[in-house]
Amino acid sequence: MKKNLFIIFVSLITLNVHAQRDSVYFISKEVSRVEINSTYYYQPKAFDSADNLIAYSVKNLPTWLSWNAGIRSISGKAIKAGQYPLDITAFAKDDTMHQRFMLTVYNKQTTNILCLGNSITNGVDTFNSYRRDLWQMLNAGNYNFDFIGSWSKHHMGSEVPVPDFDLDNEGHSGWTFENILKPPSWDSARGNLHTWMQTYTPDIVLIELGTNDVFQCRTPLQMFGNLNVILYMLREKNKHVKIFIAQIPPLGAQWSDKKLCNNDTTYLDAIINLNNQVAVYVKEHSTAKSPILVVDQYTYINPATDMFDDIHPNTNGEKIMAEKWFAAIQPYLKKLN
Repeated sequence: MKKNLFIIFVSLITLNVHAQRDSVYFISKEVSRVEINSTYYYQPKAFDSADNLIAYSVKNLPTWLSWNAGIRSISGKAIKAGQYPLDITAFAKDDTMHQRFMLTVYNKQTTNILCLGNSITNGVDTFNSYRRDLWQMLNAGNYNFDFIGSWSKHHMGSEVPVPDFDLDNEGHSGWTFENILKPPSWDSARGNLHTWMQTYTPDIVLIELGTNDVFQCRTPLQMFGNLNVILYMLREKNKHVKIFIAQIPPLGAQWSDKKLCNNDTTYLDAIINLNNQVAVYVKEHSTAKSPILVVDQYTYINPATDMFDDIHPNTNGEKIMAEKWFAAIQPYLKKLN
């Protein structure tokens, strides 16, 4: 968002300070998916900048997995679909690092859910984003699902405050509709929709974009030009993909009445206009094979009580957003056996 320029600089400074001190950190990418009745194998590897000896421990292993301390590996045959939280710890002298992730055992009934958006999707400050509440609702309902995405970190690469849910997503702070196709130069390492579609196949996509576009004075017509390409690429990968597009949340008092881009339009007016156009767009582009549904993330969000900075939701706001996503996608999900 507009405020994120300051946050970016702070985050880079924080990362540089962390890199300059002795620390242990994981250099292996977690293996977070395995097909049912297949063998799971993951060998975690950490690095210590002070060359201290590293020891490992593992928590929360399901009964079908085992830890081999000799070769430092987790393995086993995946016998039951579902999601299993794993917690791997690396110890080096006085430093400790955790690698926490949700291991998904998938079958033909598993629904791959892609949360696609900006910092509201990714999570900012001490807030986990709506994805944590949504995951908890889906998990409590015994649904057969998997959150997918190339990104599993918090805002600008920090650790997620409460990493007890499936962290995979495509929420990228500061991004616009255009950036999903062509990332900004300062964040180009994240990839783009074309590269992401080479590694996974979404069945359901939750799109929450537009706030950054409004701040950057883009019109709905400009946004929807990029959205057309996004829809095309999603449907090319899965002709039956179901797409849910959010009418974006309002802005708080410090923004809502300010004039946008040196004209007479306020930020509030711009968001209301965009949300109205989203409803029209959805009707025009939905198909029987690949339906598009609008999800109202504007109504019942009160920035005074449901946001912490007049842009991003707080705990209350995240829960409201999660409940709306859940109500929208629930009819398209299947239960675990």
